Amino acid sequence: MRINGHSNLMSIFSNQRIESKQTTKKRTISSGIRDSYVRSTDYTSSVYSANSGSKRNKITSSVLDMINFNYLDIMKKKGDKQYSFLIGGKEYLKSELPAVSADKCKEIKAANNIVDFTNGQYYKYTEKSGRVHTFTCTNDHVDQPYSDLVSGRQSDASYQIAKFWNMLSKDGTYMSLYYSKEKQEQLLNDAGITKGFFTVKAGDHQQEYYYSHGNAGVAVRKFEYDATYDMFVKRGTALFNKYEVGSIFKIGGKEYVLNEQRKLDIPYGEDIFDIEFPDQFQGE
Repeated sequence: MRINGHSNLMSIFSNQRIESKQTTKKRTISSGIRDSYVRSTDYTSSVYSANSGSKRNKITSSVLDMINFNYLDIMKKKGDKQYSFLIGGKEYLKSELPAVSADKCKEIKAANNIVDFTNGQYYKYTEKSGRVHTFTCTNDHVDQPYSDLVSGRQSDASYQIAKFWNMLSKDGTYMSLYYSKEKQEQLLNDAGITKGFFTVKAGDHQQEYYYSHGNAGVAVRKFEYDATYDMFVKRGTALFNKYEVGSIFKIGGKEYVLNEQRKLDIPYGEDIFDIEFPDQFQGE
């Protein structure tokens, strides 16, 4: 049972890992479909007392929001029980929690090449097949909704998407260890990120990158781009000593001539990692 970024919490409250018979039955009925979404503005799922069988309350969207965005407070008040939540003196069974309505979620889309996940907001990613994944941004972290995790609707595909954006919001240095070049480009393109500099934010976490088609990775941290650019254009590099003055370098398909100072006059923002080197100087 994968619990995403909440695993550190769930390891402390290990009794939360025990699933109810209701959850098992519900998962069987779903025939393996792990992401299911209810499209409504408010939820009216009834909860009944296990002891008396009498109607206790209704799970509204506001209650679901409280579970998803204030679960730490609920835990501190010891309201996160094995099979239910106790909120405001009322009990809500975990097996009865509805899925978050996709209508409440913002599509993961960049504005001015910035993807900004705000704490307390729902998000969604829609695959080309039409399958929808919903997420929350809570405590500077993107995750499946906590209500989905505790009610047995974990999705490895959703986990991988959330992990991608969480890594980018902090340090995407090792993205290639977890995601292929094609997968990285797909998720960035689907978010509307275009070639050049872009930013990913998750709450107070923020990192800037250069979207490259070169050999240094897909998402190159901006400070690494700046250091390389400074070396090519301003300071020069010992690497260029191997080439004759006047040698032609291709960067992003464009030609640049090595000048007498063994530097390249490249406009800032060009994909300097997408570079083709000429033949090296052989000497006499």
